[in-house]
Amino acid sequence: MKIFKHQLLIGICLGICFLSACDDNTSLVGGGLMPEEDRITVYSDTFLISASTVKRDSLFSKSTTGLLGEYYDPQFGRLKADYLCQFYCEDEFKFQGTPYNNSIDSIYLSLIYTESGDPNTPIQFQVFPVTRLLDKAYYTNVNADEYADLNTKWGEQVYTASSGTIVDSIQISATEYEYYKQLIIKLPIELGQRIYEETLNNPASFMNQQAFNEFFPGIYMTTGYGSGCLFNVYQTDIFINYKYVLLDTKGRDSTLYMTEQFTTTKEVVQLNRFENSDTEQLLAENDDNTFIKTPAGIYTRLVIPSRDIKPVIQDRIINSMMFSLQYLPNNEWPFSLKQPTHLLLLPEDSLSNFFMNRSVDNNITIFVSVDSPAGNSTSTQTGFSADTRTYYFNNIATILAYHFSVAPDDDLRLVVIPVNRKTSSNSFGLYSSEISNFLAPSGLKLRKDKDFMKIAISTSIYHNK
Repeated sequence: MKIFKHQLLIGICLGICFLSACDDNTSLVGGGLMPEEDRITVYSDTFLISASTVKRDSLFSKSTTGLLGEYYDPQFGRLKADYLCQFYCEDEFKFQGTPYNNSIDSIYLSLIYTESGDPNTPIQFQVFPVTRLLDKAYYTNVNADEYADLNTKWGEQVYTASSGTIVDSIQISATEYEYYKQLIIKLPIELGQRIYEETLNNPASFMNQQAFNEFFPGIYMTTGYGSGCLFNVYQTDIFINYKYVLLDTKGRDSTLYMTEQFTTTKEVVQLNRFENSDTEQLLAENDDNTFIKTPAGIYTRLVIPSRDIKPVIQDRIINSMMFSLQYLPNNEWPFSLKQPTHLLLLPEDSLSNFFMNRSVDNNITIFVSVDSPAGNSTSTQTGFSADTRTYYFNNIATILAYHFSVAPDDDLRLVVIPVNRKTSSNSFGLYSSEISNFLAPSGLKLRKDKDFMKIAISTSIYHNK
């Protein structure tokens, strides 16, 4: 579906009057309230949506966070994840002080993370140098060996997720907290020394970000042996430590310990890579369920039979088309995948450019799930109700009205995509300030049996004699 014109959308929105549907197929509204010649007939018709599970080869993933490790879920299959990243360098960077004897003491890589899976599984972390500039494609099917030197290993250490040092926490419910931890991986001291000497011998390498990227293209972070845990890495840093001798006004010296830091930010490129396997059972024909898995690119496709709907409702005004999706609990085991926080509903042919264009929901053709059927999300953290196991989209009548105006001869094909949603607020309430692909490990089993695929459309005709 092509991007719609603003004027057309305004016309569609003005043409949709939100009225209450009646239990009967038709009814007259306004008797005794309106003049005899002014009446509204309201209709309610029910149609059946079809649903299936589909897969995309790669995801657009412009992010400073990434996944690292390997994980197997009996229901959703296997996932292996790693990433390549650059590091931010401020313009005209210099060391804060002169290292004692012009020698640094150490250099290490820091990972700030939370984990999914078994926190006691030993994981072998491996660090390789990136040898060419990373492309800004941001798709998850990148080949690491096209960018990194896999014959030169900069670091290798074995950790469990539980061995990390707690550095922060965030409250995720009234009784639950998520803890951010840190792991340290030693890097060759020669690398830190080379960076320091470059600031002295070729300061042009630090004049701006592009120059720094050419001097230091980044790292490839991956894992060797160990399966059963994924590290959700929120920040990757390089720290260079050194001693600095400070002289006071009387010539007395004191030794200070200094640190220089390079970090992953939005100004630089991070390429996340995901390899999924054992997903055939999710894509197989299934009469009862469809599936969603992240970050596998496994989504649910919905087909609304608009070619059958149009002859029934004809030229009536579309008042409402309430829509929600209900999910079933995942298979019970200690490390079962969680549900994604929000789902996005949009036309399938709008998906390819949605994330690249940094689009958000508009409540006309693109909708984000909320956690209640009232129409207003009561939480900024989740877009579903855990009590009813439902993702609510509420009234999506505008998407059908718009589809009739641009493609009346085709059925309406929609996709349901897991997303991260950031919100802001104004006098009208919460709105989406940013929507991105949901890259955390998650799995969802949606109901598609007949009772849950029915959709009721309320329409009306205004009689003016």
